[in-house]
Amino acid sequence: MTPPDLSRLFSPRSIAVLGASASLDKLGGQVFARLAASFRGELIAINPGESDIAGRTSIPSVEALPQPVDLLIALAPGERLVEAIERCPEGRVGFLLAIPSGFGEVAHEGPDLQHRLAEAARRAGLRVVGPNCVGLLNGTIGLNASIIPLMPPGGAAGLGVATQSGGFGMALAMYAADSMMNVSCFCDVGNTVDISLADCLAHLAGDPATGVIGLYVESVRDLPSFMATLTEAAKAKPVVVCPLARTLSGQAASLAHVGIAADGARLASSLPDEAIVVHSGLDLLHVARALLWQGRPLGGKRLAIVTGTGGIGTEIADLAEEHGMTIPRFSPKLTAAIARHLPVYAASANPVDLTPVWRDYPRLYPIVMAEIAASGEADLIAVSITDVPTTWPDLAQSLARSVPTLGLPVAVYWASRDADVVNMAALNAARIPTYRATRELALALGALARHGAATGGHAA
Repeated sequence: MTPPDLSRLFSPRSIAVLGASASLDKLGGQVFARLAASFRGELIAINPGESDIAGRTSIPSVEALPQPVDLLIALAPGERLVEAIERCPEGRVGFLLAIPSGFGEVAHEGPDLQHRLAEAARRAGLRVVGPNCVGLLNGTIGLNASIIPLMPPGGAAGLGVATQSGGFGMALAMYAADSMMNVSCFCDVGNTVDISLADCLAHLAGDPATGVIGLYVESVRDLPSFMATLTEAAKAKPVVVCPLARTLSGQAASLAHVGIAADGARLASSLPDEAIVVHSGLDLLHVARALLWQGRPLGGKRLAIVTGTGGIGTEIADLAEEHGMTIPRFSPKLTAAIARHLPVYAASANPVDLTPVWRDYPRLYPIVMAEIAASGEADLIAVSITDVPTTWPDLAQSLARSVPTLGLPVAVYWASRDADVVNMAALNAARIPTYRATRELALALGALARHGAATGGHAA
């Protein structure tokens, strides 16, 4: 089946908001105010009880729309929403973004309301996202058609996400803002009464602004269609999948959340080899950031480790092997080249231990990494920065200048106090993924290595 064209959904020229309000204490007021401040197309408020909203004249109903709109954002609750769509003239609305909950995920009248909504939408000739969702974002045009207060950074080479979790959308926005990671598109399909995860996935696969696709999945109604779409998408760009509801407890929680029977274990076992599988939303974001920023796969899994403390080097080596990488023994030539720059008591093998000559780190790290990159004996580099050097900004600034010249993927473990996290800002600004746990570092580098192997050494 050909997936629907979602261009008018993600890039609407006109938007109407059912349940808009002049009060910023209400959700309808907050959503409409954000749109009024940023959306450059035609924006219409629908509320029979208010005449002026954010300086715009409000209309009383969907039937009163003066012309067709690409997107109708619905904030009115269950019965009111269904009745509005039942009265919607055919062809008046392209897409309905049904944000309210209280449909198929709840007992009693919920499933019936959802069925009525689906039937009314079909008669009106409109496509439905939701219900029970937070909405969507398009970072390339600054569109926040959601109840997420924070708009993440947007632009080309961003992360595009399809999910059934509004909370993950909130987490995505905060993570992206804190780490300076671009988000191209985000869509929460909620109960998937119509538009599915596969439909959004197909759109993201063809979206030139999406560099990496993330899927935070609870349940899939049509598994064969989803898998076929995922297999094709993974040929175009990296796809990171977090399948939820892998246990009986998770499946019960998912059923209560979106009203669809879920089997995350079956989903995970069916995923194509090209998909990169993670087991939490945070892991999805960590891996996606590494792929976006350092996705220069050379087709190998040889990891070089450069650290200032031997114990952390050992820990990273263990974790790296557990994530499918190898820690090669450096050749005598490379070992000697590194040793020329270090104290005699330092370790010049792999891992390289610079020892606590902290004030020399801004000079030593780039030199050692350059020797490794020039040798051809490693495919990726893990850097560990711990304790005292994290209290100074000059080391991060030195790495920010030097890493882009190496031609190898690099990720950094930054072990600092919370007060000194600010000093790693230069690394994020230079698109060097930096993590505060060695497990996160190994996970991200392992994903880079697997992606490199899957693509035969060609960057996505």
